[in-house]
Amino acid sequence: MSVPVVISGFGCIGSSGDAGGQASSAARRKFPLDSLPTAVIRVHDRPITVWLAVTPDTREEGLMWVPPEALPDDRGMLFVFPDEELLSFWMKDTITPLDIAFARMNGEVVTVHTMPPLTLQTFPSYEPAMFALEMRAGVFAKIGLKAGDRLDIPDSVFKGVR
Repeated sequence: MSVPVVISGFGCIGSSGDAGGQASSAARRKFPLDSLPTAVIRVHDRPITVWLAVTPDTREEGLMWVPPEALPDDRGMLFVFPDEELLSFWMKDTITPLDIAFARMNGEVVTVHTMPPLTLQTFPSYEPAMFALEMRAGVFAKIGLKAGDRLDIPDSVFKGVR
């Protein structure tokens, strides 16, 4: 059995520090959530409003220091990469447990994980992916999102990335 080599590590990475309170958590972010572009994607015909992480810096910060109450069931972050590649995420400085779904350019979900907070464990895509959707842990089970499903991602998300 061979193990795929993870060639890119992204998301939820940065300097170390404790979780802190909500106010101090927001102050730690280089990119406040309300400064990020947003889009509405669909999962099983359910609208999900996502913050878009399209630059290396916003992908690196991801959802670090975002408390659970800032992530209702219809909200998440979509990491957008220029091309499909093997991806790997970790949860350093991410204080909220998250679900992550890696998806191909056509929106097909290839891998799903639930990630505990504040861990350096890596969570790989196992297959090339262009997108990673993060939502509060447990939401994917509620909405029935699993490998093989599709994310409906509007064409506007692709603009400015390629």
